[in-house]
Amino acid sequence: MAIVGTSLRAPGGITGTGAYWAAVRDGRDLVTELPAERRAVFGGEWDATVTRGGYLSGVFDFDARFFGLSPREARVVDPQQRLLLEVVWEAFEDAAIVPAGVARGAGVFVGVTGQDYRRWFQGEPTAHWTAGNGHSFAAGRISHTLGLQGPAFAVDTACSSSLVAVHTACRSLTAGDCDIAVAAGVNLILAPWTTLALEKTGALSPDGTSRPFDAKANGFVRGEGCGALILKRLTDAVRDEDRILAVVDGSAINHDGSSSTFAAPNPEAQTRLISSLLTTLGLERSDIGYHEAHGTGTQLGDRIELEAIRTALGGGHPLYVGSVKACTGHTEAAAGVLGVIKAALCLRHRRIPRQPHFEELNPGADLAGTGVTIATREEPWAPGAGGRASVSSYGMSGTNAYLVLSPPPPADARPAAPVSGFAVSARTPAALRELAARYAAHLAGAGPAGYPAFACTATHGRTRHEHTVWVGADRVGTAVRALRALAAGERHPAVAAVDDGHPLPSPPAAVRAVATLPSYPWQHSSYAIRPIGDGG
Repeated sequence: MAIVGTSLRAPGGITGTGAYWAAVRDGRDLVTELPAERRAVFGGEWDATVTRGGYLSGVFDFDARFFGLSPREARVVDPQQRLLLEVVWEAFEDAAIVPAGVARGAGVFVGVTGQDYRRWFQGEPTAHWTAGNGHSFAAGRISHTLGLQGPAFAVDTACSSSLVAVHTACRSLTAGDCDIAVAAGVNLILAPWTTLALEKTGALSPDGTSRPFDAKANGFVRGEGCGALILKRLTDAVRDEDRILAVVDGSAINHDGSSSTFAAPNPEAQTRLISSLLTTLGLERSDIGYHEAHGTGTQLGDRIELEAIRTALGGGHPLYVGSVKACTGHTEAAAGVLGVIKAALCLRHRRIPRQPHFEELNPGADLAGTGVTIATREEPWAPGAGGRASVSSYGMSGTNAYLVLSPPPPADARPAAPVSGFAVSARTPAALRELAARYAAHLAGAGPAGYPAFACTATHGRTRHEHTVWVGADRVGTAVRALRALAAGERHPAVAAVDDGHPLPSPPAAVRAVATLPSYPWQHSSYAIRPIGDGG
């Protein structure tokens, strides 16, 4: 399977893969104190637990008008569903695929566990309450809103939910249930109840620091996140001239079975899962050069996972192991898909980021002579190391998931198509001006080489909305000046409004180019059931 589009939200205000990769490379600790807006609602109820975590910014902000929700309905709908709508839309944009053009064959698979927003309700539920807060509707709302008619369902296996969603999406593509699949995961911490329950288990870090694999690891840190992948069969992606970000060689799931306690991990099950998938794919353990581990930062969990990695993947060849949870905290239902995106970025850049908060190996782990290394500094992906990456995600439910990634196949070099101009389209005049400003800044920094791919993606890889203009520019300089005028609300001879229904110029025959463009500029308002104070 080919990954042809991605999008994400991560702590620290991260809203795209570029910022995500920069944070991972820098080893930034994105954990902060509980946002005041959350504390204001439940007040002293938070005081009995650890409140440091990896929190997202603006989780109540949403472009309700864009997705056709009334303000009354938007307030009731779980912010996790609202966040998924925006992130999935951005993933389609990243793939340069218009959802309406693939609607009949598109499936949606969403990992989701949390139900904190139910705690915000007071009094009688409204007519929108059920569809706004049930897990099944997290997937169904995406399909309904975008008009997608393939299979759609939510997956809840606790912390492994989104990697199981990716696995399920790949199986659905293999079976022919759909021709394109959205695989996503989301997690928000909106009320203190789950945190209080987890703290009673002793699993949370009392100082709010995530230290995967380290001798000082003292528990995991809760985190928020959302990520989405657009998946296609590899043969279809090559045929359609998609930009392939990475290839999913295969995935597998199993269960711990009868371990020491219901939530305790089972090293034999983890080992068997990894080994069986490698055997199925005809791969050797030496083919894996980087492994993105579950790596929550608990003493027992890390020791068991490292034992399974040593047994199933170690063998004297170079193998780097890391966990993004040291940066973001444990994003739970979103952790698997965020791990896949990190591993795909490592493949793309051929770099192994350093593991933050790692100084001395967990004393219960023995990696001597295995070739398994936790990177204490950024390393190049050595030419002699395995060329693939793999990802693990283990659920407190006992459901385990494992996935193997490889780099994309080399793309055929083709001459650039001539450019006569491109479209800019948005739902509102304000969004049109903001998108024009983003495009202008992008083109000004990109130079002329990528202009044909930019024009093709902007015109044919983005949905056409009510407000559309054509920028007639065969050179980057002209395009930038025209876009800046459009952003400022000024007239420019190269900019012409396009009437609804009027066809846009078609790309040259058999030429499709995909560029990474700025995403749609959401016109946010804040929606919450209860008034949100400033915590003061």
